[in-house]
Formats: sequence, C-alpha cells, structure tokens
Amino acid sequence: METAVEAANRRKQIFSHLSENLIGIRDAVLKLDKDARFYLFGSVPAGTSILSSDIDILIITDLPVEVVISNLWKSGFSDPFEFHVRSQDNFVMYRNVKNLTPF
Repeated sequence: METAVEAANRRKQIFSHLSENLIGIRDAVLKLDKDARFYLFGSVPAGTSILSSDIDILIITDLPVEVVISNLWKSGFSDPFEFHVRSQDNFVMYRNVKNLTPF
C-alpha cells in the first residue's frame, strides 16, 4: 500500500512531467483508435491546480469506455488522471467547458 508521502511524491513527478504523460496517454489510445481526439480541461490548464488536484482528460472516441480506460490503466495511467471518455455525439456537452485545451 502506498504511503501518503509516496503518493505525494508520485503525484509531484506526474505533474512535473505532464507533457510526457499526456503524450503517453495520447499514444496509448491512438493505438486503439487513430481518430481519437484529446483535450485537457479543469484546473490544470486554468493554472489553478495543486498536487491534490486531478488531471481532467477528455477523450473523444467511439470505442467503449471500459476498453479505453482499461488500456490506459494497463499502460500505467491512473490517479491523478480523471478520464472522461465520450463519443463524438456526446462531445457537444463539453463545448462550453472553460479551458478545454486540445493536445
């Protein structure tokens, strides 16, 4: 079981290397769906995140949610990432989200 100090250090590393992590997330999903699209939103692109914040990632794909998320977990991407997997049809719900940043 991870201690609080270990968790804080792990999260610090993830936030410190966010660009590399986003590329890894994108690459892992693109292996399953070459047409998937990716957006960062929430406190991270707003510049208001802290180490206890989650990292909100919107993934647009027609693949089943469980397929995408299980693949990401197997690839080592879990907490603090919060994956929002939606189809193109459901993307409209997110169009007015502030700081929706493609990557």
